[in-house]
Amino acid sequence: IMIRRGNFWLPVLMFSLTTGTFNGYGLTLDTIVTKSGISQSEAGYIGFAALLSCVPANLIIGGLGGAFPRHKKLMTIIFLGIGTTSMGLFVAELEDWLPRSMPLIWVTVIVGVMCLTGSAPLLFDMATESSHPVSEELSSTVMVLGNQLVSFIFIALIQIPHLVDEDHRDKLNYVLISSFLVAFLLSLFYRPDHSRMRLETEPITVDDLDFRSFMQVENAGYSLEVSCVSG
Repeated sequence: IMIRRGNFWLPVLMFSLTTGTFNGYGLTLDTIVTKSGISQSEAGYIGFAALLSCVPANLIIGGLGGAFPRHKKLMTIIFLGIGTTSMGLFVAELEDWLPRSMPLIWVTVIVGVMCLTGSAPLLFDMATESSHPVSEELSSTVMVLGNQLVSFIFIALIQIPHLVDEDHRDKLNYVLISSFLVAFLLSLFYRPDHSRMRLETEPITVDDLDFRSFMQVENAGYSLEVSCVSG
């Protein structure tokens, strides 16, 4: 049932393209930006600061998703849009399309990583809702596998001789921003599904109960409390 739902695969792809691509990019950040005149030492500090920023970003954005559960798509679009724009400015700095400014590089990387990886809690919730009544453990496992697969492909490309050698690793910047842009565009096509949230928050009456909904409740692992209404 989960495989046939195209709406489920949208957050899977969004999560894999953003977090998975950045995981692979971050491992080789020092060698990629060296050609742009940034030392490996400073690149390490930039990457370290960006990773630290993920912790409060995940907590804050995840909290917003819990506070406004019906607006997860809008929040995802906003954060992916800000993150993609920030990383686009970062790539523009590396490619000398903009006047070089190290403070701007620091800000764009940190803001970009905060928004892109901070969207992970929203994407996990969206995937769980879209795959309902399949257990959230299974949908989360698919999300993680997709993330690891994209990271593996990114790193594997670097290992292929003459494909992305030391002199052309800056081309991976285009791979990075292209992945983020595709993820942002995919977020526009996601259709929110609140059936799981309604099951958790709204009471179930006898009039609403049929065999199919009962099986969905049982498969989802919820306890069923039926309120009988006379009349």
